[in-house]
Amino acid sequence: MLGGTPPAYVGRVPRRGLVPSHRGPAGRFTRYNSYVATRKSNLAKTKCALCGAKEVSEPRGEERYCRDCWEKKIAVEEIVAREFALKRYIRAHSAEKYLVYHSTIKRPCGQIIVVDDGYDLFLTMVLYPNFGWEEAAYHLEGDPEGRTFAEILVDVVATEVIEPWGGGKWHLEIFRSANPEPENWNGEM
Repeated sequence: MLGGTPPAYVGRVPRRGLVPSHRGPAGRFTRYNSYVATRKSNLAKTKCALCGAKEVSEPRGEERYCRDCWEKKIAVEEIVAREFALKRYIRAHSAEKYLVYHSTIKRPCGQIIVVDDGYDLFLTMVLYPNFGWEEAAYHLEGDPEGRTFAEILVDVVATEVIEPWGGGKWHLEIFRSANPEPENWNGEM
């Protein structure tokens, strides 16, 4: 059996104790299947998207990166996330309003309103057009999946707003303002 084709008795399971003498490296018999290809012939080892040298292992379930490159990517995203600052502007018993600042802009570039109804958190995020939300937040050579500033901001909101409120179930709406300054649009969207 050199060409990888199964033997002539593919549809039949061999009797217990009977092992075909011409079983080759391309397959094996099991108790439940008559002919199964071995794992090595099924899986082509995938290489890391960034370095292209090591086998993928991260993130779990959607493996695309080796552990070293994944840690490098996460470290870069954490640095980009630190450039955002959420400053609480109004605080009430079951609601808060935050202004979103970025280190490159003096004025706020967005706002977040959080309302807790006792069961879920409802968040409304308004992004001002004075910031490039759809621009790539970082560039790693060879990385097939970059993230935008808006995607990074969602992570920041999850860690700095949702977790202090106790986590749980939350709903997020994102709006884009047409006017650059909050004073100019007076709450109209």
